[in-house]
Amino acid sequence: MILKNKLTRETLEITYPEFRKKFAKELQTAIESYRRTQLNRYSYNFKN
Repeated sequence: MILKNKLTRETLEITYPEFRKKFAKELQTAIESYRRTQLNRYSYNFKN
């Protein structure tokens, strides 16, 4: 599988199982980041 980054024009050749692992890891990181920002937003509103 060849992945191309349109912004940086980088190409990455990766196998499908490696892609699945990397995608799952990045998705988990994004979800955790979203949860942290959402929890901070709500706790900030309660302090007012």
